[in-house]
Amino acid sequence: MKSQNRLPFYLTLKYLQRGKKWTLFLTVFLVAIAFVNLLFISSLFNGIIKGTNEQIINTMTGNIYIAPKEGEEFISNKTKNVNTLRSIDGVIGVSAQAQLPARLEYKKISGNWQVLAIKPGDEAQVTNTSQKMIAGRYLEENDEDGIILGQQIAGGDGVEQNAFSLKGAKVGEKVKLIFNNQSYEFTIRGIFKTKFLNADEQAFITQKAFEKLLPEIDDKTSTIIIKVANNHDEDTVISSIKDKNIDGNVYTWREVAGLMKSVSESFSSINVIMTFVGILIAAVTIFIVIYVDIINKRKQIGILRAIGIRPYIIIFSYVILSAVYSVIGVLLGTAIFFAILTPYFIAHPFQIPITDVVLALDKVDFIARAEAVMWVSVFSGLIPAAVVTRTKMLDAILGR
Repeated sequence: MKSQNRLPFYLTLKYLQRGKKWTLFLTVFLVAIAFVNLLFISSLFNGIIKGTNEQIINTMTGNIYIAPKEGEEFISNKTKNVNTLRSIDGVIGVSAQAQLPARLEYKKISGNWQVLAIKPGDEAQVTNTSQKMIAGRYLEENDEDGIILGQQIAGGDGVEQNAFSLKGAKVGEKVKLIFNNQSYEFTIRGIFKTKFLNADEQAFITQKAFEKLLPEIDDKTSTIIIKVANNHDEDTVISSIKDKNIDGNVYTWREVAGLMKSVSESFSSINVIMTFVGILIAAVTIFIVIYVDIINKRKQIGILRAIGIRPYIIIFSYVILSAVYSVIGVLLGTAIFFAILTPYFIAHPFQIPITDVVLALDKVDFIARAEAVMWVSVFSGLIPAAVVTRTKMLDAILGR
């Protein structure tokens, strides 16, 4: 009985030892490529979703967004609220943003864009706008007549929204800030480009300039955005904020993401569809390769049956052989993906209009796809082996 149980493993070993090495290599390589294809599709779309979400957090909303309560225009007690928020465990940055109901005018071109008053140092702790300057420099704390513009406002050659921009405003030039029928002149200190359209349609002045323009709005702000440490849960931090009775409505970044939330969900749906297609392609590829390999061994299978080897032992031996192909193929595919593709995309991100994409793959996705390839391989060995062992013994031996 024990020898019968060991026989399928013995047969598998002999298949591997006596089989053509190039056939073994080709089979394993095709399994590896099918696995890499599965990983690549998933990780690419995950990278797009992750990059889009990070753009929202890092340029617009932070991890947590606080807005005025219903019926109110501002959040009161700005200084007290900001200091309270900074004391909460997990909060690593807080920035108060005051929105100006103003127009920008440059060389007889004018338009309505979002103009925000900030403390530059605080803003740099929450968003990455300060790191995205493509011309000039970021704002300084005491700058009372400086402004920085998003690329979509400044405009110029190659800018997506150039038709609705200032059409080429440059660093050092003057723009007018117009509100309450008053005109105030500001100097363009810098131009930034985050690659996120909504963020690049913003302009920033300092809190000092805001206080000079609107001294009557004392210690008030339009929104407060918060950066949370990576090792802290956003919902836990939100619960702590609500316990502090902050004067405003508290939201996660997902709740205020707007259109980009729908974009991320669309990419998630596409990812599911493409993953299914990838698994189907992998299944067909592996099945054809192993089926051809087994069909070419019909004569061997017929001889094994003729000397008394039971069909289930032969079938099981090919299932084991398919499992060996799949394990080695998955290991080879893993090496190709993590040693070649992932470093390449880190060095050369895939560029799309809203973000630079690197491959992002979590453990659950990796394990699920590895299991899918292995199960597909097992069935690819089981089905043709079962078919061949059902043929007449003499036909199998003669290769008919």
